[in-house]
Amino acid sequence: MRVSFWGTRGSVPVPGAATLRYGGNTACVSVEQGSALLVLDAGTGIRGLGQALAQRERRGPIEILLSHAHTDHIAGLPFFPPIHDPLARVRILGPEPDVGTLHGLLGRQMTPPQWPAYYADVAARLDVTEITAGPVPSDYFRTAAVTLRHPGRTLGYSISASTGAPTVNYFTDNELGNWARESEWQAGLADFLRNGEVLIHDATYGDTEIPERSGWGHSSASQSVDLAMAAGVRRLILFHHAPEHDDDEVDRLLAGARRRVAEAGGRLLVDAAMEGSSLDV
Repeated sequence: MRVSFWGTRGSVPVPGAATLRYGGNTACVSVEQGSALLVLDAGTGIRGLGQALAQRERRGPIEILLSHAHTDHIAGLPFFPPIHDPLARVRILGPEPDVGTLHGLLGRQMTPPQWPAYYADVAARLDVTEITAGPVPSDYFRTAAVTLRHPGRTLGYSISASTGAPTVNYFTDNELGNWARESEWQAGLADFLRNGEVLIHDATYGDTEIPERSGWGHSSASQSVDLAMAAGVRRLILFHHAPEHDDDEVDRLLAGARRRVAEAGGRLLVDAAMEGSSLDV
């Protein structure tokens, strides 16, 4: 499987000189295996994915898995060219929002007065399925979902090409909290992730920022390291970079995460998600 990062930022896009290396677009990650394409979240980064698909003239089926329905994770959907093509096969899956339906919510952001009336027709034909924790229906991947801790209904995902194959795990917008106080819940997450190949995890804040942001639904880089090591994951990708963190600050968080692994005598590989980068699993 090839994993590619199209948007790595959280909350709001922040393009500019200070975010050139790690990127300023909001969450979007693609997973490809042969002709199968799975897209994780539809933040503003999905526009770049759509442009890349157009250059390749790719017309295969596409599945989009949404972690949740907050704006930074769905704002790019109207700019994703395949949903405007009546011949394209695009299926969207995600948790039910707190109010209304997922199809209705996605439709509202694509109808007047926000957009011209043409977009309402596109929204009406979206193929949307609401899902819960457990196995996720997919024609192309073996996928499972688990409930994460974030305001609103939010899911994390485990994806593999087949039974027994290496897994890619996507846990964005997840508040791990204190291990000592949250040991039972975190142990459940570790079991879900057990011996996974890759974990893409929320690392929005530094440790000094976490106490004043309790309840916001996000984690620090060191908390993500602790979970990954407890689960026996081979590689951790820090994700959902805070909009107020420039590239240098992300560098510092990454260096701190790597020190934490070294001090624990672990073998976990740690990187920070970088827009435009890919890795093969």
